[in-house]
Amino acid sequence: MEREAVSFAGAPVFSLAVLIPLILVLMTVTGAVYPAIDLTAGERERGTLETLIAAPVPRLGLLLAKYVAVLTVALLTALVNLAGMTITAHTSGLAASLFGGGMSFDVIVKVLLLLALFAAFFSAILLALTSYARSFKEAQAYIIPLMLLCLVPGVLCLMPGLEFTGWMAVTPLVNIVMLARDLLEGDVDTTLAVAAVCSTVFYVAAAIALAARIFGTDA
Repeated sequence: MEREAVSFAGAPVFSLAVLIPLILVLMTVTGAVYPAIDLTAGERERGTLETLIAAPVPRLGLLLAKYVAVLTVALLTALVNLAGMTITAHTSGLAASLFGGGMSFDVIVKVLLLLALFAAFFSAILLALTSYARSFKEAQAYIIPLMLLCLVPGVLCLMPGLEFTGWMAVTPLVNIVMLARDLLEGDVDTTLAVAAVCSTVFYVAAAIALAARIFGTDA
């Protein structure tokens, strides 16, 4: 029996550069979930939301204060996770071999800014959902499908050979993960990067406007 070597020369190469942004995004989402629930549905369940809304403070101001609090926790979570991954990659000597562009300080700052942009978007989405919920458990029931929905496009981005195209640049979550992957690999299309950032900023504004319409509308 003769044996022949199998060649994988034409097979697409899987890059860990797309896995790390996805993990950071999921960690950022996890950090924002419980503060958003506690500051909206949690207060309604405890009976303190009525007193807060009755205070001589504009409703939008209350919402923005809660939004800043949720966003701060999400950013701290993203910062700690990014710092941990960066230290691990450099101390183990895997940074140069895993990422084509290397993990320079400039790249790390850009990835952190992308995570901050995504945290701003997801925090507004969370506040809109949790403001509609009547209890802590109801808010959790709303958020679980949202988490699964966020996981689907992120997993699709793990497909080997997938290129960052125009429709991905305007798709929430997908644009952040794919742009962060290209940043880590050192191959970024400026036009797609601008489209991804601008579309996410638009989604942030739309989500905050939706949350403002829902928050404090109890009879």
